[in-house]
Amino acid sequence: MRWILVCVIAMSAAATADELVRSVEQQRGGRHWIDQPTDPPKSAHDSAACFVLEDGYRITLAASEPLVFDPVGIDFDHQGRMFVAEYSDYPSGPATPDSPALSRIVLLEDTDAQGGFDRRTVFADHLKFCHSVMAFGKGVLACTETQIVYLPDENGDNLADRTEVWFDGFIPAHPQMQIGCPRRGLDNWIYFTYGHGRVRCLRPGFESKEAVDIPRVDFRFDPRTMRFEAVSGAGQFGNTIDAFGRRYFSSNRNPIMTDMLHLTQTGLNPFAGVSTGHVDVGPAGEKTRVYPAVTMKSNWLSHAGTHTSACGVTAYRGGLFGDKSDFQVFVCEPVGHLVTRSVIQPDGAGLTAVRGREKLDFLTSTDTWFRPASLATGPNGELYLADMYRLWVEHPKFVPDDVARKMDWRAGEDRGRIWCITPDSHVGIPAQFTAPQTDEDLLRLLSDINGWRRMLGQRLIVDGGRTDLEPRLRQLLHDRHAAPANTSSPLGRLHALWCLHGLQKLTPADLIAAAEDQVTSVRRDTARLLAEFNSAAAAGTEPSQISIAPGKLAADPAPEVAFTALLHLPGTAPNAESAVRAAAVSGDAWLHRAILLGAPQLAAAAAEEVVGHAGLTTAQPPATFLRQLAATAAARGGLPSVVRLAGLIENTQIAGQWWQTAIVAGLADGLPRSTDPGLPKSLPALLAAPPAAAEQPLQSISKVLKTAAATVTDRSRPDADRLAAMELLPQLPAEQFLTALPPLLAAGESAACQRAAVETLRRSGRPEAAGLVIAAWPSLTPAARSAGLDLLLSRRESTLELLQQMRAGSIPASAASIDQRLNLLKHPEPALRSLAEALFGGTVSADRRNVAEQYAAALTTNGNAAAGAQVFQKTCSKCHRVGDVGSNVGPDISDTRARARDALLYDILDPNRRVDPQFSEYVAVTTDGRILNGLLAGENAEAVTLRQPEGREVTIPRNELEELRATNKSLMPEGIEKDVTVEQMADILAFLKNR
Repeated sequence: MRWILVCVIAMSAAATADELVRSVEQQRGGRHWIDQPTDPPKSAHDSAACFVLEDGYRITLAASEPLVFDPVGIDFDHQGRMFVAEYSDYPSGPATPDSPALSRIVLLEDTDAQGGFDRRTVFADHLKFCHSVMAFGKGVLACTETQIVYLPDENGDNLADRTEVWFDGFIPAHPQMQIGCPRRGLDNWIYFTYGHGRVRCLRPGFESKEAVDIPRVDFRFDPRTMRFEAVSGAGQFGNTIDAFGRRYFSSNRNPIMTDMLHLTQTGLNPFAGVSTGHVDVGPAGEKTRVYPAVTMKSNWLSHAGTHTSACGVTAYRGGLFGDKSDFQVFVCEPVGHLVTRSVIQPDGAGLTAVRGREKLDFLTSTDTWFRPASLATGPNGELYLADMYRLWVEHPKFVPDDVARKMDWRAGEDRGRIWCITPDSHVGIPAQFTAPQTDEDLLRLLSDINGWRRMLGQRLIVDGGRTDLEPRLRQLLHDRHAAPANTSSPLGRLHALWCLHGLQKLTPADLIAAAEDQVTSVRRDTARLLAEFNSAAAAGTEPSQISIAPGKLAADPAPEVAFTALLHLPGTAPNAESAVRAAAVSGDAWLHRAILLGAPQLAAAAAEEVVGHAGLTTAQPPATFLRQLAATAAARGGLPSVVRLAGLIENTQIAGQWWQTAIVAGLADGLPRSTDPGLPKSLPALLAAPPAAAEQPLQSISKVLKTAAATVTDRSRPDADRLAAMELLPQLPAEQFLTALPPLLAAGESAACQRAAVETLRRSGRPEAAGLVIAAWPSLTPAARSAGLDLLLSRRESTLELLQQMRAGSIPASAASIDQRLNLLKHPEPALRSLAEALFGGTVSADRRNVAEQYAAALTTNGNAAAGAQVFQKTCSKCHRVGDVGSNVGPDISDTRARARDALLYDILDPNRRVDPQFSEYVAVTTDGRILNGLLAGENAEAVTLRQPEGREVTIPRNELEELRATNKSLMPEGIEKDVTVEQMADILAFLKNR
């Protein structure tokens, strides 16, 4: 199904412009994609003939109507029975508000052992917008629109006895974006995508007294304790755990993402530069490629040929797909009628996804009703595919109203298919799964070659509280030298580790043994679990034995083990410093982040290693990382760390102003956040009154500052040196700072240095900054003026001064960009708004239909693409990128050639028609009076990060945040007609369509 159709430019709701678009198109004799003929639905037999599957695999029908309808989610219970979520509410629910919900959970069984399913039982009916199911306990967990519910079958009649609401309060964006996709992790938590809301636990006996605010991220809970929390992730419909315990999730333009950091870890160190804990694994957005067998038919054809509806990401765990079985990840693309296959490979401590085949997808179909929604590994290693089999998988919210009225949204609701994919070598009827009958059977599951069975064994042991199996689980964990048979996996030791943990029977001795395991994932998770143990209180073992393990794992040759260990590294652990030093010069960005987040107390030692490492004094020095280390050292290490780094500058003979500048800039960053009460909270204050013990080494910092002041004004030096030195100017005494800046704003100065000087003024926060920019305005380059306007508009007082200068003619009103002008016209302060209206010609017309009529001529005017490129660069490139021009802040418009001219025009003229939540504007007001707006790029308990035009990101600590609100509007303001003529609009359209 079409999980979140991303608009080319973020939009909200109004039909008038849409109607005009279509009427104009009809007058031109054009035909919208909805009006193009469609093929009739096919029988399952005929649809199977339309598949093109990668060589080496075969696909067979497992179930079709009337056994299944609208299948979108699949899971198997402990008996190997298939439960299916039938999403018959999609897309708009029942016909009337009083009608019962249409979604349901059904149980499919193979009663005749002939292969495929032959019996359907409606396990639970009338579930509101239920698209996800997971076998649990004596029934299933299911996700409805706003709830997570448990549906038990305690009497064994294959019908849910009742509906227990376990969690409530989730806020759906719409039926394609809501809480869903439950998956059990190896750590025994259950993970979900899109857990946004004020959430309460309502499970009997575990009720929470107050609701908990969950930001727009993913969600998890521990079924043993019902503890719940937000976790890193931006999943929509798609969530999976691979054989090694790594979690992947998907969104429409991001086929494979993973969570590298827990949400709480992202806020551990503000100097780490981490705003979110999740990343793309492989290409995303415009960089993805799919190769459908038929033309992709969607309202957003600008994304044709790329992932536009990626969903149902699934890590295969069945063990039947060759040597790479455990590394294969499949993603559904329902708009493209296909499924992709990727192979996950290590990329340092991170991961990357590589296409299974170049320019060919795993499965394609010429049946335009084929709509793959999700996949699941079966009990015998098969890969099952849920095919919703619908004519349309758009959602009315993202389709113009007149188009929506033409669409038979429910076409195909009487159909549905589930397909079974196996290797060619896997012939005959798949053997039926037999549930474990004895303890021996249960323990054998943990080492099965099939990851679904391994996970089942763990679930039955942990959920069943099988503490009686503790000795045998420990034997499995410790028996790391035994070679597995062809039908078993060494990953059994990983499951044994987590079984013991889930049963609360894990001992320090177990962890000591696991830290030596040959399996990388066992060592990685041991590093995580060691953090839960207090080495001094480790009963039955020498403290020295378990205290050595963290430092040893932090130096592990496998980067993912070292990364995890560094994130949880005790500062007192033996060999911790040597491990941190090695990671600091590894060149691995994730190891660098792990040092900053997990070992901040060793930042000074890491900085020493970076400076002293001969291989890093090259053309591309790690200046940013070194600055982060110095800032962390100052904030967390106090005076001893500051003195240590000052001594490094004084005593190190290695040439390179870059590293000295980076250290001093970092110390200046970190001092305001220092936890040392005896340390001044700014570098100038520290240098003005240094502690007696630090006076001598701190003189080296003063020398660096003097050198920087001389460097920035020396036009014979390269811009790169001058820009680096400019970072230090705010640390000079006020008189020196205000003397050094004006020459950098003078005529004849390079554009890069001018702009950097303005940015330096803005960051300094000095009250004189606005006056300096205004005085230098005539000599500023366009780039410096743009930065200057940002500075002047950041506070109420300087905004008033700017508008007064514009009224006096000292600064032309046209200098303000369209978004700046339109924001001023909507300013909350009446006096400023009145000034803006007088300068910029009144408020923006709310009648977008009238504006659309005025600009309809642009659709039939032959525009000039070259001229349009110039208009785009001036007007649009702050938030959108085409080719190498601009910044990707708003929605991806990388390929607009396939989108209709009229649709592009009204996306531009009416950007607030339909706003995707991820592109909604937020406004932040800080305690010192700054007003900032942007997209919410990340948030945690410590700070929020806004992404602003030109790709800038600003992180605001929550203790400096007075207000944060969503406007529910696009970051792109209405009113482009105030800056772009009809002829220029025709030029923009020509550029976007004909480039």
